[in-house]
Amino acid sequence: MVLVARDDPMDTYLVHNPSALLGRPVEKTVFDPTNPHVVWSHLYCAAVEKPLSAAQLEAWGTRAVAEQMVADGWLRRRGETYYPTDRDEGPRIASAHEAVNVRGEGGQEVAIVDHTDGRMLGTIDLGRAMQQVHDGAVYLHRGETYVVDLLDFDNLVAMVHPDSPRYSTSARMDTTIRILEVDDMRHIGPLQVASCQVEVFHQVTSYLRRADSGEILDSVELDYPPQRLVTRAVAYTMTESTLRSWGVGPDIAPGSLHAAEHAAIGMLPLIATCDRWDIGGVSTVLHADTQQPTVFVYDGHPGGAGFADRGFEAFEQWIRATRDAVMACECEAGCPSCIQSPKCGNGNEPLDKDGAIKVLTGILHSLADAH
Repeated sequence: MVLVARDDPMDTYLVHNPSALLGRPVEKTVFDPTNPHVVWSHLYCAAVEKPLSAAQLEAWGTRAVAEQMVADGWLRRRGETYYPTDRDEGPRIASAHEAVNVRGEGGQEVAIVDHTDGRMLGTIDLGRAMQQVHDGAVYLHRGETYVVDLLDFDNLVAMVHPDSPRYSTSARMDTTIRILEVDDMRHIGPLQVASCQVEVFHQVTSYLRRADSGEILDSVELDYPPQRLVTRAVAYTMTESTLRSWGVGPDIAPGSLHAAEHAAIGMLPLIATCDRWDIGGVSTVLHADTQQPTVFVYDGHPGGAGFADRGFEAFEQWIRATRDAVMACECEAGCPSCIQSPKCGNGNEPLDKDGAIKVLTGILHSLADAH
């Protein structure tokens, strides 16, 4: 077996810990089949194929979803059997399966079209479109470079043309997160680790043009609507005094928490079957709900896909692997192999590698003391 490592925390860890790949059983697959955002359209398709019995729905844990679908007119019930109905909006019986996205994004998709010859290069969900095919973006497709002329929200299409600019682009995004409900909480010395439901708002506000040399050429403003996501998250909090006791003062706390968040996102695929693009994160030295320094890692899918819940379940293993990956990286101040993220909405600023190691080590010491 040969592993060609990429510049990300996961591969950094595997290069230094090959037994994590070669000496362990098949990873635990994570998926929440009762997530109403996922199961809604699948129940409809199942009913189109064959009416559903109440016993089936009970066995699947989806009876409540089916009842809501009846209330909303998607299904009709006769006795203990559920039948599909035709809808003016959403899937119809004749085309139900065509309307279900097997990728699971659950949102609107944007077609990427080369307007010079009419070819459709592919599709992307609307949330990612604002980050990757916004107006003026440099877009790579199968080794070819394109520039986006227009992201059309009304027609859900990104119009591009072939080009070879001597610069790259990266979107800047504001993200806010609010805790809706805490489902489980562990108090581990000065540390609190929570499994919770959250509301996340993303808004792409601008993009940077960066020359091939790395020099930032300019920043271009964008006026895009915010995107709302209700999903699952794992969050950990500690006091400012705890951070100081770990050697993380107020001057480096923002960069330290931010770097620890990035590294944890990069390592979550080690314990949950996901990709770093399936998850997101927020870090802050003072969160409005906790009133403390807080780091969130959340599922990027409506309702959650089980990734953050797996992070809560295997929190110590996850954080230990994250700390080890950052420490093993040979860079001095942080790089894509440890704490930099290709999807960071703040342009990977601020980041503090040494501070992140102190935060992650402090968490592990707290966990050890609690045993």
